[in-house]
Amino acid sequence: MILTSLTFLFFSIIVILIYFIVPKRIQWIVLLASSLTFLFYNSLTVSNIISVLIVLISAYFGAILIQKYENTKKSKIFLILTILFILGELALLKYSNLFIVTINHINNLFNINKQFNMVSFSSPIGLSYYALIMIGYVIDVYRGICKPQKNILKCALFMSYFPILTSGPFIRYDKMEDELYTKHKFSYDNLCKGLVRILWGVFKILVISQRLSLFVNTVYGDINTFNGFFIVIAAMFFTLQLYTNFSGSIDIIMGVSKIMGINLPENFTSPFFSKTITEFWRNWHITLGAWLKDYVFYPLMKSNFIQNIGNFFKKLFGKKVSKKVTLYLSMLIMWILIGIWHGGAYTYIIGSGILQFIYIFLEDLLGPIVHKINEKIGIKEDVFSYKLYQCIRTFLLFSFAMIFFRATSVSNGVDIIKHIFVYNPWVLFDNSSIYTAGLDLIDFRILIISLVVLFIVEYLQRKGSVTDMLFNQNIVFRWLVLYLLIFAIIIFGMYGPGYDPTVFIYRGF
Repeated sequence: MILTSLTFLFFSIIVILIYFIVPKRIQWIVLLASSLTFLFYNSLTVSNIISVLIVLISAYFGAILIQKYENTKKSKIFLILTILFILGELALLKYSNLFIVTINHINNLFNINKQFNMVSFSSPIGLSYYALIMIGYVIDVYRGICKPQKNILKCALFMSYFPILTSGPFIRYDKMEDELYTKHKFSYDNLCKGLVRILWGVFKILVISQRLSLFVNTVYGDINTFNGFFIVIAAMFFTLQLYTNFSGSIDIIMGVSKIMGINLPENFTSPFFSKTITEFWRNWHITLGAWLKDYVFYPLMKSNFIQNIGNFFKKLFGKKVSKKVTLYLSMLIMWILIGIWHGGAYTYIIGSGILQFIYIFLEDLLGPIVHKINEKIGIKEDVFSYKLYQCIRTFLLFSFAMIFFRATSVSNGVDIIKHIFVYNPWVLFDNSSIYTAGLDLIDFRILIISLVVLFIVEYLQRKGSVTDMLFNQNIVFRWLVLYLLIFAIIIFGMYGPGYDPTVFIYRGF
């Protein structure tokens, strides 16, 4: 069930109507029934149902046992067992082939003839989301942040709330308990704001992301023909495609939730205005970063393994070096896990993991040196021109890393980078050549105008909710913007012949 499909539209309308028609005390049951319908509609196999039940039952009983034996060794044992059960299933269904590929590479390295075949497992939609959500839930119970949910059906709703299954965001039980189980009245204000958010998400996907994908797919599909200048543009376009695809999906599901009075955490805050990669990741997939910091990074920093390494370096090089080593080592592990989470392939580990760590490491290491150099040669850092340079630099660095994210293999990623330097300077002076890569002149004009609109909205978002800003305007202006958005989607949206609604980059993680 694709977020921009008529099926999802009708499904959402039916759910919302029933949600407000039934007695408020059973609204959560409507959410549960619709969530299970959505989940099994997209993952209707016996093995997938079993997979869902394993996560649910493990987390439900694990949380109860953790609280029952709180402040004892048994509590920690049940926590570890619950996490291992959930992670074991996630690793089996999503990352088995990554393990097999690694073993085969090691065998090749040592001239061992044994090679293992790839496996094919069916996994439920959203497994990588709700598995981590439930791990966070049992850890929060262990930490005393929240009490375990004694009603297994309510626990199932928290795990499977249908809007988050396609693309997140990551939710926390202590923040969502009231949102999901509290009675909600129909609100005209929520309806209007939710519809605007949905339309904005659809606009980003159908008008911008789908158009960008035509150029990206054409160039990456034939790098021998479209090399040099084309690959540089395609790399930047893919970053924009990824963002509009992902954030557009988030806008749609947040709009649906808003109509029902359920508030979800924001997942993006204008990442392309970030001046460093560190800042970029504070504004991109925010809930994933927060989850990993709370449940991976900080526990790693405090672990005996990291502390022992820190003590070793402290004896050799002192306290300052020791702190940096423990920080960087914990960061490296966290970024590798981010790469693994994005997909069971080395392309993801490199593109969204290791390269991001290297960028942040170099920023931390070289930042003070660059600052001193700028002071000596008289470069002002607090002016618009320097900040613009920083934003462009951050965007280009991230786009370079996303070459591996988009590549079919590591070798393919390296090959794409090599073809950047197969340079034909005459391409820059031949305006017609750019229109041979999937988009014609009209499509390019639509794309540029749409991107300008996107960046204006993103800039305004830094000052607060754009939806609230819109609804503070006069009614004529509000309806004008609304109609412009609707007509832009109808006229310029790419949903006709050739449109593949299954291509959602983050779908199914």
